[in-house]
Amino acid sequence: MSVEERAAGYVCNVQLHVEPSERPKLPPGCPPPLDTGSTESEPQHSEECCVELENVTVKFRLSETDILAQVYPNCMTLGEVKQDIARKFEVEPESLVLRQDSRVLCDSVPINSTTLDEYGIHEFQLELCTVGSQSSKLDLDVYYDKHRLADFITVHISGEDTQDGQSKNVVVEIENAAIVKPFLCGYRDKVTGKEYLDAFTQTGPYFDKMKYRKYKTRDTQTWEQKEKTLNTAHEQSVQCHLDGINILYVSAVNEFTIIPGKYQTFAQKERAERKLEKILLIQRNWRRWILWKYIRIRAKEYRRLVQNREQEDERYEKCVEQRVERHRVVKQFPRNKDDFDLLFAEVGRWKKAELKRITANYEGPARIAEVNILLDKEIQLLNGVERQRNLVYKAMEDFRNDQLLKEMGKPIEWIGYKDSKIHMDLLSTQRVRFLTEIYKDLRKPRNKEERLEFIRQVMTVLTEETCYPNFPELFDLFEREKNLMLYAKSFDVEILRKRQTKLFFDLIKFQKGTPKERTPSRMCIVCKKVKTYAEFAIRTRQSHVDTCKHCYYLKLTATENTVYQSILRCIHRDERKRKCTTSFAFVMQPDDVRHIIDKIWHGHSALSKTENLSELRLPRWNKSDDWAPWNCICLTERETRDHYKIDDIDKMYDPKFILHIGNLHMLARSLFHTLAAVAIEFQETGQWWKVGMNKQRSSKLNAV
Repeated sequence: MSVEERAAGYVCNVQLHVEPSERPKLPPGCPPPLDTGSTESEPQHSEECCVELENVTVKFRLSETDILAQVYPNCMTLGEVKQDIARKFEVEPESLVLRQDSRVLCDSVPINSTTLDEYGIHEFQLELCTVGSQSSKLDLDVYYDKHRLADFITVHISGEDTQDGQSKNVVVEIENAAIVKPFLCGYRDKVTGKEYLDAFTQTGPYFDKMKYRKYKTRDTQTWEQKEKTLNTAHEQSVQCHLDGINILYVSAVNEFTIIPGKYQTFAQKERAERKLEKILLIQRNWRRWILWKYIRIRAKEYRRLVQNREQEDERYEKCVEQRVERHRVVKQFPRNKDDFDLLFAEVGRWKKAELKRITANYEGPARIAEVNILLDKEIQLLNGVERQRNLVYKAMEDFRNDQLLKEMGKPIEWIGYKDSKIHMDLLSTQRVRFLTEIYKDLRKPRNKEERLEFIRQVMTVLTEETCYPNFPELFDLFEREKNLMLYAKSFDVEILRKRQTKLFFDLIKFQKGTPKERTPSRMCIVCKKVKTYAEFAIRTRQSHVDTCKHCYYLKLTATENTVYQSILRCIHRDERKRKCTTSFAFVMQPDDVRHIIDKIWHGHSALSKTENLSELRLPRWNKSDDWAPWNCICLTERETRDHYKIDDIDKMYDPKFILHIGNLHMLARSLFHTLAAVAIEFQETGQWWKVGMNKQRSSKLNAV
């Protein structure tokens, strides 16, 4: 019988098709594998031994207690089995040894050539030989946990339980459905050393959540329909047919009429049953469209917020650049008091940095010498700044005079009925404007003839100002200049013209009519000069007026007043936006803001500790209360914007931080206790409404 004619259930007992490089090497003494193509005469049977191809259970005994089982084809050689076992145990195939009845088996021997027990199971002893001085063992944890391999057992079914009456051996796969139990809690017995762990549920997932598999288990149940005749508990009336037409009604007490409804086809019934599915489909698509629309709106809002944030950052960076450029120009070309205060502050910072450097690098006499050199340099810098300030003051004198005359010549303005602006031009303001034009022409350079003609016109105008106390002197100066220009060959009238300009300026400021009452004045305790109240420094922390502005600013260290003025303007702007015209912010002075930042908040932000004064702000601590020294916090500009977005301060900030801010507020309340008394007085007298009002909308009643 040829190979082609054999049945499909039988194969030759030959080795599987394995590459020569992957075939196991035979140890010395083992017979070579069976080669059907060989023509040499060998001591073997003339006909090939044919066996039935089937899966058999192979049991490996690792020790007396450790046993594992696998299923392999009966035609597989032991070398291939060792390769499969070595792969699962993650060891080398050459280090595995298979024994049966204390006899080492060769790798070329097929499984069906080994002995089997009464249940058709091939049992081997699996050992791991030691290589050199290193010893290792087969780890079942690697076999089960890492690879999740299933176990196999062979179930013998006797002929009495089969249909054909023949006994069978069935290979059953045992699925490993165990779950990894988490460690919940436990304890260890100190005496015995045993560990007791809290039990975790061993109930698997619900059956409806498991994927359906075609299992053949004893859980399968069958239902047999059975019929049974029953008697009713009580009598019921029925309808009986007498013949094909007449009907006998036995009892009509409990009868009722059933009226059939509208006829419904099977398609209509199916459509009605699917109505709920269609409703769910419509609702699902509607919700999807609503969600898609919501996402588009939120995405558009997000892009808008991002764009606004970028524009805000660009605007902030541009403002910073402009501020730096403005400071650079101010330092090079100072014009007013704030500009020179900025220069003095720069000198103070430079001195502080130099002292820190000298303290770190020098000691003893060397430090004293460096400090003396630093003192000389500081004196030179301060003298240079003071010299420049005097020059600027003299150069700006004419400009200040022009501004004063311009302010005096303005008509009185106020807001009247229906927000209409009302102008009232008095005779005094007209006189100031007329004399101001003459004053400007008086300072212009002219030739001899034009100057003489102009002097004659001015002398004619002066005849109407005879009530001026210095009128004789001023008229005499113009007369002398005219005579010198007419009769002298060489003359110098610059001194005469300076005196004429000074007296004419005093003439413009002179007001006709009854003299005004004397303004209240007092003496400064520092310079011992009597000055009006307008020349004294007013601060919200003081209890009485005693020091003039000049002496007060001499006692203070040079600071950047423009920074504190800008902070105060930001506070005013924010309070006006919130319609809080009764806030304490409108009675605060830049010096008070400087005291709050330097003495209470120590010159840095409460959150980020930033010490850059140009970035600091004083927003409200509690948004619902008016601004006050005890209701503010020192933050940067960006932190201020984020702070105003907070609804509940107690939930956002740390309790320790809130306690620290409360302590600083108590300190501010103690420093500005007079401000609270002033607030009570203003509220009781009804004068508080004037604080914080726009100056445009208040009339100059004193000028009228």
